[in-house]
Amino acid sequence: MRLPAWLRRLLDHPFARHPLVRKITGYSAGSVVALLCSQAAFAATLGWAHRGTTISSAVGFLGGAVPNYILNRRWAWRDRRGRGKRSEVTLYMAVSLATFVVSAGVTHIVKDWASQVTADRGGVVGLTTLSYLAVSAAFFVIKFFIYESFVFRKHPAEKTRRTAQPMAMPAVNTSSNTEPSRPKARSDAVLD
Repeated sequence: MRLPAWLRRLLDHPFARHPLVRKITGYSAGSVVALLCSQAAFAATLGWAHRGTTISSAVGFLGGAVPNYILNRRWAWRDRRGRGKRSEVTLYMAVSLATFVVSAGVTHIVKDWASQVTADRGGVVGLTTLSYLAVSAAFFVIKFFIYESFVFRKHPAEKTRRTAQPMAMPAVNTSSNTEPSRPKARSDAVLD
């Protein structure tokens, strides 16, 4: 696939090659894909499956969290030299679960409010889905900073261990002679 000239110039610009810009771009692209998956799962569960907001938020959470982690790791934070995979996934899930709890609470409140405002089921689902989108948008920036600062970073203890290792010291000549020591010539000749 050949890119248009304007897009090639944009991608070749030094600003576009900056590591932080690449992370933000990868994170944004992964978040858009995850958001579409999450929104579709939430709306389908709430609207067609006629489930409550907590179950719909859980399905939306799973629908977005799994692709989001995979895409963030491949597109934004490709460097695998960070934390161990288990601690990284644990921290990622903690951030995601906090987002889930907030979205479940907000969507529940909005659904109750929307049910009082309109009797139309489509209107209630639409307003509730918009509130789910609003929570996702609010957490978009917050999660980037948390991922960049804590989740996809090296563990502080790992950094300390690497810097605390003693470095090999070069051999020091302890003789009082200021001339560098030279190897003594070996003489195998027999003297008369």
